Amino acid sequence: MPINEFLQYLKVEKRFSAHTIRSYTLDLDQFEKHLASISRTMEKVQSRDIRLWLSSLSEQYTARTVNRKLSTVKSYFKYLQREGVLEANPARHVSTLKVPQRNPQFVDERELLKVLNELPEPDDFISARDLLIFDLFYATGMRKAELIALKDTDINESSQSLKVLGKGKKERIIPVGKLVLSKIKAYIDYRNNEFGLKSFQTLLVDKHGKAMNPKAVYNIIRKLLENCWSTEKKSPHVLRHSFATHLLNKGADLNAIKELLGHSSLAATQVYTHNSIERLKEIHKQAHPKA
Repeated sequence: MPINEFLQYLKVEKRFSAHTIRSYTLDLDQFEKHLASISRTMEKVQSRDIRLWLSSLSEQYTARTVNRKLSTVKSYFKYLQREGVLEANPARHVSTLKVPQRNPQFVDERELLKVLNELPEPDDFISARDLLIFDLFYATGMRKAELIALKDTDINESSQSLKVLGKGKKERIIPVGKLVLSKIKAYIDYRNNEFGLKSFQTLLVDKHGKAMNPKAVYNIIRKLLENCWSTEKKSPHVLRHSFATHLLNKGADLNAIKELLGHSSLAATQVYTHNSIERLKEIHKQAHPKA
């Protein structure tokens, strides 16, 4: 079956990222191995074969991960049906697993500001870079892949903004303050002193002058957040959640937050309203005499 053609379609026509295509590849490989274990070919697969696969997956993965894998298989069969390889999509009526409601974890605003204020002033390339990574995540709410892909040319000092390439190759503009821009400039000075004046593929680079590795970025944030008690998770995405939650707590419009985060629908952004409501409950309980 034309899995390679499907992956090429995702890359060229759907313009999916390399990371997403890797996920699709692994999911389809896993599904093929399942079919081989029950002596079933892709041409003869039935809905019950897919449900059996989901049942086995649910013993190893969360419902959210299982549903993502099912989405991959559904997309593949839809593609095969469109190409005339299959008459019907056997995954069409297979239901997703129920996902427990999970609120985004975020760092308390006072605690996060305390962490930022206590960070020492950078005195070399590495410390300037790590501090900038932290600042960019919290000041913009961008995703890890978006931050890694940032280029020098994406910085617009006159308009005080950054151009970010998000999911589906969609561009968005995120405003940044003078403080962040000054830290970008300081970092670039350290970077140029470290490697000399030359063209870099990305704004943020490793000790060899190459684009940052996603795992390295994760570890930088985890280390800087290690003393935060208000969240168990210590990751770039926690800073993204903190960015959105703190904006909402300060009265920012939900649609504006949606645009800043690069969400395709308002439903994805509305998850932050629960955290905001919980905060209001706390304030009410502490301040109101009849609470």
